[in-house]
Amino acid sequence: MLVVNVLNITLIRFFLLIGVFISISGICEVQHLYDLTLEQAEIIALDQNNQVNSLRELYSKAKEGRLETLSKWLPQVQAMSNLYGLNKTASATNSKSAFLTQLSVTQALVASDSYYNVKIADLVVQQLDLLLNAAIIDALFQVRTAYYQVILDIEMMSAAKEKIELLTSLSQRMEDRYEIGTSILYNVNQSKVAIANATTHYYEMVKKRKIDMDAMVSILGFIPGDIEVTFAKVEIPLDEIPEIKDKLNQMQALFNAQTVALNESIFEKDYPSVEERAMKKLFTKAEISLWEEKALRYQPTLKVSETEVQIAGKEVLKRRGEYLPTLSLNVNYGGSPTPDIYLPSSRFNNQKMQWGAGLQFNWVLFDGLGRERRIKQARFEKRSKEFKYRQAMQDTYADVRKQIFDIEESVANYVTADANVRLAEQTVTLANDQLSIGYATIYDYQISVDGFIQAVNNKNKARFDLLKAYYGLRHATGVDLTKPSNGS
Repeated sequence: MLVVNVLNITLIRFFLLIGVFISISGICEVQHLYDLTLEQAEIIALDQNNQVNSLRELYSKAKEGRLETLSKWLPQVQAMSNLYGLNKTASATNSKSAFLTQLSVTQALVASDSYYNVKIADLVVQQLDLLLNAAIIDALFQVRTAYYQVILDIEMMSAAKEKIELLTSLSQRMEDRYEIGTSILYNVNQSKVAIANATTHYYEMVKKRKIDMDAMVSILGFIPGDIEVTFAKVEIPLDEIPEIKDKLNQMQALFNAQTVALNESIFEKDYPSVEERAMKKLFTKAEISLWEEKALRYQPTLKVSETEVQIAGKEVLKRRGEYLPTLSLNVNYGGSPTPDIYLPSSRFNNQKMQWGAGLQFNWVLFDGLGRERRIKQARFEKRSKEFKYRQAMQDTYADVRKQIFDIEESVANYVTADANVRLAEQTVTLANDQLSIGYATIYDYQISVDGFIQAVNNKNKARFDLLKAYYGLRHATGVDLTKPSNGS
């Protein structure tokens, strides 16, 4: 079975018992996961996620099914013992009861149907193995995005709270001015309306954080509401991922050059053509091809489609095997198979036992062309699976490219938003200074605050989108599975 990178099952169990659940209180109605890291969340999800565990059970079932198929090649032993009541007393035994016991052993020697059933069972086990690994990378992608989605919500809440604080400070200044006669009541009321609107948005973000937290807890395999979670770090660490950091460094200078100085032109004449061309150079053709090759090698969902073609091929051979005869060895030992009235046995231990052995040969020579029709059906089924596999391959290529395009867009959005935050921060500072000396109105300041908070939110969301796109690329290629299905 394919395994997850750097997470063998022994380490998973050890981490779960020692590093994670030690932080869960065992008596309280509501349990806690304190200082949860992403690595710990991944470990819990791989052990507790219901979809993963469901596929584990189906994988175990497939292995048992394979063993059952193999058992068809082992000798089949049957024992039979009958007690008869006779309508008159037998002269030989002076009894109205009779016994007949048989012990038979059957060993299949030639049976194409059983042979190909074993081959198909092997492929079914391989298919369930791949489906299990598909569930594993799905769980990894889900828990990673859910983990950072909650952190994004916390950052959005912090930005919304900061907006309330800025507007509260503005409202207090308006009230102070109103008291000394340098401001009107309209400005005071308008500042309070802005605070109320910002507070409503804050409550919306609080609700969203709760919803997203429940979604993450569910992915971890717990019932929402039964677990309270705190995070080790409330940040989205782009700099800790080398692949993302390299791409950001490529674009940082280009996208920030015209967006940090207020006294210069923000955008050049050929904007955004230069930036668009730079985005296309983030991933070279060689890099894209490398990711596509990884997807073809590791992606379990694609391998599932390939296995379905192989199973369909075995079904064709199985149907063609119906032209072959079957041969089995039969051995019998027991009472004589003649009517009991002639060779009766009044008790089990006084039966007259005999043995015999022979070969059973069966060959269907003609069945009304049924075999030919079944062979054609199997061939059509195989061709259908081949087309599905080709479509799955095309979808895999498209998914990999889509994730790469998402990374390109997210990199561009992030470096632009990062510079825009600094620009918006300068704008708020200037608006505050101008408001203090009477060169700006309350509306100018509120607009600057709105622009600043929006820039902060855009940066936070762009950072999350970039991380999500990166994890989406890993999910699309299956690179978290360290071992390809061909065993190399």
